[in-house]
Amino acid sequence: MIFRDRMTGEILVSSARIACALAIVAVLCVLAVFFFPGIEGPYSAVNGPVTALLSMRAASVLRLGIVHAALTIAWSMVIFTLFVLAALWCEWGTRNSLSSYAPCTCDSALRC
Repeated sequence: MIFRDRMTGEILVSSARIACALAIVAVLCVLAVFFFPGIEGPYSAVNGPVTALLSMRAASVLRLGIVHAALTIAWSMVIFTLFVLAALWCEWGTRNSLSSYAPCTCDSALRC
């Protein structure tokens, strides 16, 4: 509220009114910096903290992508190795089975 001093005629302003005015000025300044950033100046004044946070987010997404690619390659190598070992095991099992020791049933005779 605005009061007038009876003796001097000066205008007296309450502290709540000053605090409200300062809050409005602060909000307007923040909105001005947000909507109209500077073209030249320090990095934080030009780009603001949001750009720094977005760059940190992009860097972490890139790191996670690299880790995911490395784990995918490692897992595919493990699967490939298991398939090769399974194929070799099956081939070794068929060569060493009892059917290979069966008597030969050849129809031809070897003559010297």
